[in-house]
Amino acid sequence: MESLGSALNPLQLQPHDDGQRSETCAATKLLQCRELGLSVNVVSGKFDRPPENSPDLSTEEFLARKAVIAQVEQLMVGPGAEHLSWQPILSKYEIVKSSAKKSRDWGHLLFTTATSNQFLLVMIFPDECNCGNFSHHDYAALTKFHANKFLCLAKYIWHANQPPKWIRATYLTPSTGYSIDPVFAPLQTDSAANEPTALASFNAHPSGRYLHLDVKDITPALTPSEAERIDTLVARTERTKKPMPAALRAQLVVREDEKGRAKPDVGGAPWREGVKRACAFCEVVPHGKVKLQTCSRCKLVQYCGKECQTMAWPSHKHFCKKV
Repeated sequence: MESLGSALNPLQLQPHDDGQRSETCAATKLLQCRELGLSVNVVSGKFDRPPENSPDLSTEEFLARKAVIAQVEQLMVGPGAEHLSWQPILSKYEIVKSSAKKSRDWGHLLFTTATSNQFLLVMIFPDECNCGNFSHHDYAALTKFHANKFLCLAKYIWHANQPPKWIRATYLTPSTGYSIDPVFAPLQTDSAANEPTALASFNAHPSGRYLHLDVKDITPALTPSEAERIDTLVARTERTKKPMPAALRAQLVVREDEKGRAKPDVGGAPWREGVKRACAFCEVVPHGKVKLQTCSRCKLVQYCGKECQTMAWPSHKHFCKKV
């Protein structure tokens, strides 16, 4: 279920709040990292508790993420460790609230540093099989898709203020023991001289599971509706946003008639399954073909009906009227 607090007040969460740890809106998290600081947004504490306390993840998904976080922490200590450490800020995310329509639209475990302009993405998948639903092709496509789209998001939000540099991504499965290559985490590309070498070595990794994407190499991935919702969230911050040049927007947002380009090239049936959401007020997930109604003004929260929307309005209006 989605966090009611984050839906109503996306940038005013308390440090170490459970809603903070289970926040699924990547745009909100990026804004919080700059507005509130990285330490407030770290989700490591979520994995200090039993899996039952995290209903947004299956037990296997929970344990896999916990193992990856522990590995990254180990890579940040000892000889050669950099002064900037990676911290997990999202354990499962969509680009902006209510944007995920299918299973393929969810990103997984995301790390950043205190500068919030470099990122690590780790996707967690079941083992590949011959059924056609779980394949290296789909996993590689999803990993590249989410890496590119997240970097588009970061560039969209921070195009005029400490813009993002790059993102590294990989995918892990049970057969790999959810083990990451030690070269994945060190901040080797801080030096411009080392950047071409690091990029080539990552994209030529023998496993075929690693990639390094520089911000100059991204392709448009945000849909017009996602851009509209991101603008709504950015408008809530006190920081004045400079207008985005039309040429830059075209590098990040696909045209309305080309929205098909903003979908990953995957064929497995599980990735086409629809996302079931809970009402932002009563937190009930509707059954059958019942669809939630989206707030027509902010387009960020959904309700199961007029009654819940009316009940939620006294709290929601403080956010919605500022849009």
